[in-house]
Amino acid sequence: MITESPFFNIVSKEIEWAGAPLTLEVGRIARRALGAVTVYHRDTVILCTVCAGKEVSFGGGVPLSVYYQEKFSSAGRIPGGFVKREGKPSEYETLVSRYIDRMLRPSFLKGFSHEVQVVCTVLSYDTETDPGVLSMIGASAAVAISGLPIQEISSGVRVGYKNGQFTLNTPNENFDVLMGATPSGPSMIECQATSCTEEFILEALRFGHQALHPVFEGIHWLKDNVKSPHHSHKSSKPEEFDFPNELQEELDNACQVILPEGRHLHLEKILSAWKTLCEEHGKISLEHAESYFYEKWKKTARTYIIEKQKRLDGRRWDEIRPIFCEVGLLPRCHGSALFTRGHTQALVTVTLGSRQDDSQMIERLSGIEREYFMLHYSFPPYAVGEVGKMFAPGRREIGHGRLAQKALVNLLPKDLSCTVRLASEITESYGSSSMATVCGASIALMDAGIRLKAPVAGIAMGLISKNSSVEEDVVLWDISGTEDFLGDMDFKVAGTEQGITALQVDLKINTLSFGVIERTLAQAKIGRLHILKTMEEQTISVPRDSVSIYAPRVSRIKIPVDKIRDLVGPGGKNIKHLCDISQSKIDIGEDGQVSIFSYRAEDAECALKAIKNLTQGPIVGNVYDGVVKKLLDFGAFVNFGFPQDGLVHVTEILAGKRLTHPSEQLKEGQSVQVRVLDIDKSGKVQLSIRQA
Repeated sequence: MITESPFFNIVSKEIEWAGAPLTLEVGRIARRALGAVTVYHRDTVILCTVCAGKEVSFGGGVPLSVYYQEKFSSAGRIPGGFVKREGKPSEYETLVSRYIDRMLRPSFLKGFSHEVQVVCTVLSYDTETDPGVLSMIGASAAVAISGLPIQEISSGVRVGYKNGQFTLNTPNENFDVLMGATPSGPSMIECQATSCTEEFILEALRFGHQALHPVFEGIHWLKDNVKSPHHSHKSSKPEEFDFPNELQEELDNACQVILPEGRHLHLEKILSAWKTLCEEHGKISLEHAESYFYEKWKKTARTYIIEKQKRLDGRRWDEIRPIFCEVGLLPRCHGSALFTRGHTQALVTVTLGSRQDDSQMIERLSGIEREYFMLHYSFPPYAVGEVGKMFAPGRREIGHGRLAQKALVNLLPKDLSCTVRLASEITESYGSSSMATVCGASIALMDAGIRLKAPVAGIAMGLISKNSSVEEDVVLWDISGTEDFLGDMDFKVAGTEQGITALQVDLKINTLSFGVIERTLAQAKIGRLHILKTMEEQTISVPRDSVSIYAPRVSRIKIPVDKIRDLVGPGGKNIKHLCDISQSKIDIGEDGQVSIFSYRAEDAECALKAIKNLTQGPIVGNVYDGVVKKLLDFGAFVNFGFPQDGLVHVTEILAGKRLTHPSEQLKEGQSVQVRVLDIDKSGKVQLSIRQA
């Protein structure tokens, strides 16, 4: 629909999608952007804009940056905390930004190197609609109408599974697929599952791709009916230069250097010679010369792998690097593991804590959420032998940590009563560090005594697309860092013997056929099973029977729901006092399930005893430990672990002797044992010290 007014020339397209109208609108908001699309679905509204710089940059690939931001006003909320405005991006915002980036990046034509910035802003949020998926759709539409050179339009969809059928845009923790795709096929995949088969995953991807066709048609209509702005952002074909034969021979020789360090030094010498040659002739800038050189190296290495049917490190296409793993190497950690695969190594630790005090509180548009299972991935500069600054986790680290977390979260026991934090330190890296994290985390959790449903392993698969030298695409197993650079995809699969728990696919080519996906999944399964077997042979295959002696013990007791108030006390008085005297952390569930976290058995016993006292009430005839609270002429009031103190009459203090005043035998704060003599109808308790 096209609407003209004195101020706006609005073009909009409505599509029936995912059970409600989806509207893409252009011309009302952000008219100075190169492309701006407002997406409406139910009561959720997203503004997606794209702008491009005028300068051309060198370095390979399009310099794309994506920012997804959620405004709390969109949900009628004010941000919590001292500062009442949005600050740095949340982890969720960072992840959505990455999803959009990974979907869009392969679609730009090769040779386009202007800086591109995409900004997606949530303006209205209705809690039923996934704003991340709408942002993927809106960003794709904004790029399509901007006139920037792309191969195909793209879009995004989320696929779930409920009541025996696939669903659209309904997140589900047991099965969740987020896919970016073009009309030709998937261009980005992110999946969390519960040991699903390869066939099931493939079926979900086909369902999602089919569901995107109305969106593709809508974006095409919008592109045809919106006048693209005039600009000079064009794609240029890579220039060809006279690359000396002697340098080409050196590149061929570099393919035969097996060790990555030696190969890197060899390439640096060739690059230096090439730059010197370019400076002497002055035909090409040094930046352009370096970019051209690495493209030349990439083509040379790809040809070598295809023609020689082996890889730069000497492996076959379907060969996995040597694996070594061990557990329990850090004695004071609650669980630890070192996983090494080739020149990639992950040191993973496990820390256990209470659900109440140690969980991660997250503020989202939908409200406050708590996260009880965390995996934090760190990539220090020394992992690749470099000097660098140590900053807070970046987008890559957040994304890799979340992928590994997805691979494990659905395998945790449902009755897990503690917070679990995994920390993965990448101590060496030459490709597939996120999958090394998955493997290391799996055995570290079992070392910590966490009852995983099954061990998990991960593998990254690569691709070299077919050409005149090979009839079909070459799938590479367990890709190294160099193969990640020169290949066409990074296809990460994590799972158990039974099936897949996480999947992440990133492409450098425009799209991936379902045939290649099917073949890669089948081969990844064989590789995954090999890694699982190796892990089992070298470390452990089942969780330890008990947690570390340095980990908090978890004791549980169930109390009546109507007794929760008595346990907590006015203003939390009772529970605070209980935590202090027992040196424990205590979590109380709404169903009356109480979990006690303590480092010593006697502390747990103290807390259990006190909880029973507070919730069961005193029993006539029982003996309890108490503390003298107040002395009066006629007796002493003693706190014996219950909300109400009891009275010890002066005649019940000392056997065989009558005291004129309790202070002759007692003092305030003194520990005593008391026996319950009587409880009257009003709840007053008569105690005795001499009969205890």
